[in-house]
Amino acid sequence: MKLKSLAFSAAIFVASTGFIKAQDKYDIAVLSYQYDTPKSHIVSSINGDKFESVDVEKEELQGKVWGISMNPIIKRVNKMQNEGWEVVGGLEYSYNVSTGVTQMYYNLRKKR
Repeated sequence: MKLKSLAFSAAIFVASTGFIKAQDKYDIAVLSYQYDTPKSHIVSSINGDKFESVDVEKEELQGKVWGISMNPIIKRVNKMQNEGWEVVGGLEYSYNVSTGVTQMYYNLRKKR
């Protein structure tokens, strides 16, 4: 009986470690569109290692004041999707009362 129990425990252990190793690994990216700052910009962070801030030019805003147009961030998300990134978190909104800055976020992932 102990042999069956030991064999069963060993089988569960092997199966569970195989499952853990089989889980996919992803690169994680967050895009933030900050539009009520003196100059609208898109900030991206990838895996907490790469950081980039790109100013949004007035032409990209299509005449909208302070980046009310969501086109700049949507275009950036589409570009990243063409590079193999997958959107996993839709457009989220955040407003910081103390700084008066509004941010729109997208969360993306890419299989390693």
